[in-house]
Amino acid sequence: MKWETKHPRQLLAELGLAPRKGLGQTFLHDRNVARKIVSLALAMGPPFLEIGPGLGALTDLLAEEGRETVAVEVDRGFAAFLRRRYEGSSVNVVEADFLALPDGEFARRFPKGGTVMGNLPYAVSSPILIRLLDLRGTFPRAVLMLQKEVVERICAPQGGKAYGTLSVYLAALAEVREEFTVRRTCFTPSPEVDSAVISVRFRPGFSDEVVRSLQRVVRAAFAQRRKTLRNAPVPFLPGGSPEWCDLLAGAGVDPSARAETVSPKQYLQLARLALPQM
Repeated sequence: MKWETKHPRQLLAELGLAPRKGLGQTFLHDRNVARKIVSLALAMGPPFLEIGPGLGALTDLLAEEGRETVAVEVDRGFAAFLRRRYEGSSVNVVEADFLALPDGEFARRFPKGGTVMGNLPYAVSSPILIRLLDLRGTFPRAVLMLQKEVVERICAPQGGKAYGTLSVYLAALAEVREEFTVRRTCFTPSPEVDSAVISVRFRPGFSDEVVRSLQRVVRAAFAQRRKTLRNAPVPFLPGGSPEWCDLLAGAGVDPSARAETVSPKQYLQLARLALPQM
């Protein structure tokens, strides 16, 4: 089944809806870009979880393929429209905040795992990426469109200003690839910056304890990134700064170095060494 394709501006007018600035809503109207994104997701394999389907630019293509999809939409008006649009199709629309849904809900709906897809709003892109770390067992694969600035941070190499907590988390725990850039003119309303699409494949074998430890040590290291690592706040260590400096040395990290000079591999080693202390 094919759905009638309308420009977002026309569809919004017909529905009596408008983009909510607080949610950072922009709607992809370039069908070629939509097909490229869905093609990447299809190559990773169904079933699919779509975060923030909006007016269904990506969802239409998944539905046309008959692919089992759970589309999570926080906006009540858009969720109602999507339920009507995809009634009787392979798409199940859930009106909810993705960040508020419990792990058990995803495990119930995706007992054999799945692939995440979505055009993530800038305001919540970092929290969503952190949430996907927690859900990596259920969703080991993802195709995501984010603002170009966020993608540059995610893919930043060590040593630069853009290298930070997201860079470390994704480099340590996953294989991330920047697929292509999406110009701002492909959206309605047009945002002030370009976007980019990334593919993410989480590596298996990391326990929840290691991931939590990694998050603690990385947050501590970057909390005062202008200072040396020996000055990082480490309330999670009973021995305080001396114990932290011992852990740094054990991971081959100079305590007089700064956070951006430490590799993801070294942060993982530091996280493992810190495990007995937590």
